[in-house]
Amino acid sequence: MSSPIAQSVKGFFKKLLIQFHQKASHNYRIEKLSTLIAGEINKLALQQPIRCLDVGCGDMILSESIQAKLSSQTNWTCIDIHPLPESLINEPKWKKYQQFDGRSFPFDDHSFDIIVICDVLHHDIENTVNLLSEAKRAGKYIFIKDHYEYGFFSRKMLRLMDFVGNWAYGVPIPDFYFTNKSFKNACLKANLHIIKEVDNINLYEHSRLFNALTKPKWQFIAILN
Repeated sequence: MSSPIAQSVKGFFKKLLIQFHQKASHNYRIEKLSTLIAGEINKLALQQPIRCLDVGCGDMILSESIQAKLSSQTNWTCIDIHPLPESLINEPKWKKYQQFDGRSFPFDDHSFDIIVICDVLHHDIENTVNLLSEAKRAGKYIFIKDHYEYGFFSRKMLRLMDFVGNWAYGVPIPDFYFTNKSFKNACLKANLHIIKEVDNINLYEHSRLFNALTKPKWQFIAILN
């Protein structure tokens, strides 16, 4: 996830990589995912205002795009592991941002109706059950966007995509990703139920290169409670 709050980016290659990712993938990806997630939230017909939390929010563009597409009124809180740079402290959009330790959500039980965790869990798979348990404690419905791997080739390509999107910000590249079985086992351990799964999401149909290298079945959104 693109992020102005991640580590300061230095070096020509890193800056070039960020520019390439922004132009080739980021905006289309946000539009596609926000449309899917907003559509599913609307189907839940929750009482307004809907209290929403974006975990690992990065630049907060995803939550802002979801909010713009929802027919319901929403209040958003956004958290990530990075301190807020002084240059952003007085910007109105960042008033809804809070730093957290990457493990415990700094909120009371049942604080949110919707929790969105987008492409976060695979960066710390060993901490998945803990984060899912925290989401269950703090929220009613949890929306997980992540990846499935199907062997050597899919794992290598997903790592390549993560490199393009995250390496320049200092985000660690995973050694492996969820399988369908391992993700469901993690949900079970966190006492969460998958009430719906949206799979075969083509995030790269706009790009001949990325579309040739990836498969829609590697991307999924799971709705848990």
